[in-house]
Amino acid sequence: MPKQNFTLDGLFSVKGLDVAITGAGTGIGLYMAKGFATNGANVHIIGRRQAKLEEAKAILLELNPDAQVHIHAADISSRDAVTALAASLTKLDVLINCAGIVIPDPPCTHLTPLPELQAALLGSPSSTWSNTFSTNLEAPFFLSVSVLHLLAKSPPGGRIINISGIGSIMSDPNTSQPAYQLSKAALNHLTRVMASKFRDLGIRVNAISPGYFPSQMQDPNNPKGYLARAKELVPLKRGGEKEDIAGTAIWLASRAGSYVNGSVINLGGGREWA
Repeated sequence: MPKQNFTLDGLFSVKGLDVAITGAGTGIGLYMAKGFATNGANVHIIGRRQAKLEEAKAILLELNPDAQVHIHAADISSRDAVTALAASLTKLDVLINCAGIVIPDPPCTHLTPLPELQAALLGSPSSTWSNTFSTNLEAPFFLSVSVLHLLAKSPPGGRIINISGIGSIMSDPNTSQPAYQLSKAALNHLTRVMASKFRDLGIRVNAISPGYFPSQMQDPNNPKGYLARAKELVPLKRGGEKEDIAGTAIWLASRAGSYVNGSVINLGGGREWA
């Protein structure tokens, strides 16, 4: 009979796991990197800006001087960069696809008069859609596929965690980000597609759909922003905190979350629809 371990160290341990996180230089990606580095994982932080990654590494080592932190400067929207990144890794247990972009579109709401509404929506340029889907959907797919051989070798089974967004599961007519919201909705279904496709490899694929967290996309200093208004919008009366996203990612990466597959976890404090 296999040994059972119900201790917190056993259930939620990520010690010694190699965890790669894209978009880890700032925001939600950095919050998750803090959680994994503090708890003994070998963390590979990935991003476009070398300087930001250096700053992030310093922060992680300050939290845990013994942490193993590896920097990979790469633009994952480039297929060649993804190939090179995958070749630079020799061991991987967990891949977290967190890098994403949102490009503002002309503002409009459900109360905007028809002529202005139509003009605003048609004012979304094709480059917004192609760039958004390239980074938010294509990049996670091709990076995940490129490291399959490493994830398949992970003793406890490889794990992929896609970071989606609350706009993927709810429709707020006051937002003006159709390309972003639809790219994240597509990422949710990509999660299910990959979970189905990779199941015989022992690789689990799940997504986290965060609500309002401090980040480059959610400026806490903007009094009109969703994060500042979280107390009125979110049933739990607050925005998300660093520990909320880090804890959820650690749960999915650890033994505690090993029976979860093909799921999209709503991490929005109870807010699910407009």
